[in-house]
Amino acid sequence: MSVEIFVDSQFSGTSSGNLNQDYPSVGEFWNDQISSIKVYTGTWEFFEHTNFQGRSFRLTPGEYPWVTYEWNDLISSFKRVDPNSEPTAPGGGIAQEVLNAHNAYRSQVGVPPLKWSESLAASAQQWANHLASTGTFQHSSAAENLAQGSEGAFSVTNLVDMWGSEKQYFIHGTFPNVSSTGNWADVGHYTQVIWRNTTEVGCGLARGNGNDVLVCHYNPAGNVMGQSVF
Repeated sequence: MSVEIFVDSQFSGTSSGNLNQDYPSVGEFWNDQISSIKVYTGTWEFFEHTNFQGRSFRLTPGEYPWVTYEWNDLISSFKRVDPNSEPTAPGGGIAQEVLNAHNAYRSQVGVPPLKWSESLAASAQQWANHLASTGTFQHSSAAENLAQGSEGAFSVTNLVDMWGSEKQYFIHGTFPNVSSTGNWADVGHYTQVIWRNTTEVGCGLARGNGNDVLVCHYNPAGNVMGQSVF
């Protein structure tokens, strides 16, 4: 298992080189100085305090050019973990903010809250990295929501609210007859957020080409023809 950490976003600035052990303290230089991470092998959990204490988030193999607003310059320790184990302090990174934003909309229509999926988050992060690095904006698959805003101008909640704003056109019915405009695409992000049969979400956030890009993947998929939204 190995990982590499960087002082600045986009893998710039000082690099740690390849690391393959647990770090209960990242040391005086690295403490609260980590902005981007490359995970080469294994699953790693990163903590806001030394000795693996406080809130945490997990990363699987991939490149993470920006650790998000919440975690930028905040990591103090990290370790290798069993990917099947429960996070030490779940809800770190963007996970809790994403869940709160989604579940606020779901509670308004009386459907159960979503749970966070690390596997969905990993696939979403990979696609977010691709979109940010290439400056493109397109779907990779079904059961996916995309949002984009100018770099540093929007929180994760703000980006989810872009989907939630489609609520103004939503009419309760059988998909695809769910929009007052007559076009389901005008409410498709919102309906995925509140889709009753969807139980899990995982998201990735990346920065590049002047934009912040949020990608969320869902399971089971929503927006299924012939089914009711809730």
